[in-house]
Amino acid sequence: MFKLIVKLALIALVGYGAYFYFIDYNETVADVPEVSYEDVNQVAEGLAESGEVMSGGVVVNGDADETSETSEVSETDETDETSETNETIPAEFNLGVPFTSQAPSSNWDLPYQEACEEASAYMVSEYYKGTVAGQIDPIVAETAILEVVAFEEDFLGFYLDTTVAETVSFIDMFYGLSARAVENPTVDDIKTEIAAGRPVIVPAAGRELGNPNFTGAGPLYHMLVIKGYTEDFFITNDPGTRNGESYVYDIDVIMEAMGDWNNGDPANGAKRVIFISP
Repeated sequence: MFKLIVKLALIALVGYGAYFYFIDYNETVADVPEVSYEDVNQVAEGLAESGEVMSGGVVVNGDADETSETSEVSETDETDETSETNETIPAEFNLGVPFTSQAPSSNWDLPYQEACEEASAYMVSEYYKGTVAGQIDPIVAETAILEVVAFEEDFLGFYLDTTVAETVSFIDMFYGLSARAVENPTVDDIKTEIAAGRPVIVPAAGRELGNPNFTGAGPLYHMLVIKGYTEDFFITNDPGTRNGESYVYDIDVIMEAMGDWNNGDPANGAKRVIFISP
């Protein structure tokens, strides 16, 4: 009987500690204010008027290019430049990207169960339209996702499991945005892009993400939007769950799970992300 009481006490203690760990964790992330696309534009316009520009989230003097007379850069100079960039971008940043799950009305039949790419692209496009952060109306989002699926079937001949290159193509063609694949991105590359006001879409081996909201082991292949960061975490809009708004992943988890489709083996797929500009 004594041993049973001790075991129950230990279980309660662990549960209590875990509860407060996650409460504190969520509160820390909630403290990072969301910045709208309109606000980002106002900052950029103010810098332009003062003769400064935003370069990947870094503020530089407007005539900085004139200081360089050669394209040759030493290894030391590259290191110094990286260090300067790290010190200049905000320590934490969070873009106000509106959210929808890939199954807005909780219908996880096809095509919705395979619509993470479409939902991710849609969220980014709505951000650039100036749609306010928060949940997008489910009927509106559902209609929008079906429109993208129909376009893909026309444009690509299919919509299932699009690679990074194929996703870039339909984003460019359907939304008129400027999307590009970035190979082997670093954490600083992603943070710098976000600090410049541009959300990042990341493909991943979904089962490596360890999201407890996923059904079963989770999707084999998945895409989600990184919209913010702190020192140790990426703040995402993950369409793979109705609880995906501002869902937080450890940075290492995202970087390790990152992988292109790779013929159904994203765990060994190329490390790529999608940068998107308006």
